[in-house]
Formats: sequence, C-alpha cells, structure tokens
Amino acid sequence: MPASRTIVRTIVSVSLRAVALGCLATTLVAAPVRADDYPNKPIRVYMGFPAGTYLDIVTRHFTDRLQKLSGQTVIVENKVGAGGMMAMEAAARSKPDGYSMVFGPGVSAAAFQYKSLPFDPVKDFTRISAVVAFPFVLLVNPRTTPVNSTAELAAFLKKKDKVSYGAPNTLSLIAGALFADTKGFKAEPVPYKSAADAIRDLNSGDLDFIFNDAGFAFAQMREGRLKGLAVTLPRRTPNAPQLPAMVEENVPSVSFFGWMGVYMPAGVPPEVAAKMEKWLTEIANSDETKEFFKKIGADSFTLSGDEFTKWEGSEFKVWEQRGKIAGVKPQ
Repeated sequence: MPASRTIVRTIVSVSLRAVALGCLATTLVAAPVRADDYPNKPIRVYMGFPAGTYLDIVTRHFTDRLQKLSGQTVIVENKVGAGGMMAMEAAARSKPDGYSMVFGPGVSAAAFQYKSLPFDPVKDFTRISAVVAFPFVLLVNPRTTPVNSTAELAAFLKKKDKVSYGAPNTLSLIAGALFADTKGFKAEPVPYKSAADAIRDLNSGDLDFIFNDAGFAFAQMREGRLKGLAVTLPRRTPNAPQLPAMVEENVPSVSFFGWMGVYMPAGVPPEVAAKMEKWLTEIANSDETKEFFKKIGADSFTLSGDEFTKWEGSEFKVWEQRGKIAGVKPQ
C-alpha cells in the first residue's frame, strides 16, 4: 500500500476518534442534572451579611438542617457588601446545576436603590422558596415620648419644632418617611451604620422614634427600655399579639416587612429546584423552626417557588414607589 494512502487512512481514523471523543465530552458536559442523583456533592450557600448577624443566624438554621435532609455538606460563604447584592451577584453568576444558591433579603426591596446592578434581578434567578418574614416595630422612648398609640405619637410630634427618627436600613428609612407623610408631619431621618447605634440614641432621647426589626425591638420592650406601638405586618404577629398592625392604626402605607428567600441561578433544572423547595418547606414548617422563629421575633412566611416568583414580581414596582416617596436616590 502506498505510504500516502496509509497516512490518509491514519489521519481519517484519528479524526473520527477525535470527533467521537468530542461528542462524548459534549454529551457529558451537557448532561442534565438528574433529580434522583441530586445532590451528589457539597452545596454552596451565599450569605450577604457577616457571620453572627441576624440574617446569617437564620441562614445557618436552615443550612444545618438542609445538610441532614440532603445528605451533603452545605457550605455557607459570607460574601458581604452592597446590602447583600454581592452575594446575589455571586449566585446569579454561578453554574445552574443546583449546587449554588443564596439566602437573600429580597432584591425587590433593594434593586430600586441602585442605578444599575451587575445582574438582572428578575431574569437571572430561579426563585426556590420564601422562608421567613421579619416584622418591623414602631418604637418610642416612653421616658421622652409618653404616648400609647400611633395616633397619640403623631399628635405629639406635630407639636414639636423638629422631629428625627432612626434609619439604620432602607426599611426603617422608608417606614419612617411613609408614616410622617401619612400623618402629616415632617421628620428628618438620621442614618446609622447599625440598628444598635440607632437604638442607643433612641434610649438616650436623641431620636423621637424608629421602625426597627422585631428581634431587636422585642428585646428592648421586654427590658422595659422602649415601648412598641405597632407592627408593620399586614396583620398582628403571634410573637406580640398586643401590638396592632399599622393598617389597624390607619397607616396602610406602612404595611410591609423584611423577609428572606432562597434563589438559585436561572436555568436550574425544574426537578432539582422542586427537590430543594421541598426540603426548605419541610424545614420552614417544622415545629423546631417555628419555635426558633418565636425566639428571634420572626414570622413564618413560606411560599412555593411559583408563589414566590409571582409575589416578588409585583413587589419591584411597589418598592420603587415607596422609595420615591421616601426620597431615596439610586446610587
């Protein structure tokens, strides 16, 4: 056989093997994640706030129990910055195979604060489940503000030349602005880096009121240091049933709450998302978790993936409108 023909035949044979191997590799890479095999390696959870903080503690309650249900190690990575948005970005840019997710405080209540985000807050995520709600409480210092209701507080503040309230976070800022706007008085927000600093100044009489998360608020109320007047949930919380909802106090504009949901990158196989949703729902609805929520002043807020997607979809516009009333300028 001529050498040239042998060379050609060898090249063709090698090329066919290369094509076959290439097709096999493509098939292996493109192979979908099967729900019955999932998970078969550690799961990474992004958390946008420091270890030991309120949201981090809730996240670790869920991830500790998720390890038992999934049979895999669940690694929590605290990716802090931009009000939780750095963690959201990390999750959005992860491979959509079910092994990366984020416990987020909700992009709908944060997206309006930014002129642009390095991800699409709607399209870049698969929403798995909402898991918990954090009511905010309207607090006053009873030693400097002797009132017993929101109506009495509004009447008291209208007589003052200058009114200030604590704003350690966006929800506090917007709740205070909407309360003042609804009741017809002017109030100046005072920004703080932490709720602890704002609470300290309220206790010292430097602030007139604050809307603060229930975990912090209930502790101050139990100690008799501060007085709670109402909660921002659309209904009363079982953790403090004596407090009326702001809706009952004729302030329907302040009817919202902090919350946390679980997100995976867009494109996660539906079967995998459904399996994770099932586990998270089981954890959220357990008696152990309900008791945990009661201790930290949180409320159950369990939504399926579909319910979560629809609910948060409507929240984007609402938060944008609230931000405008409060004078929040996108950064």
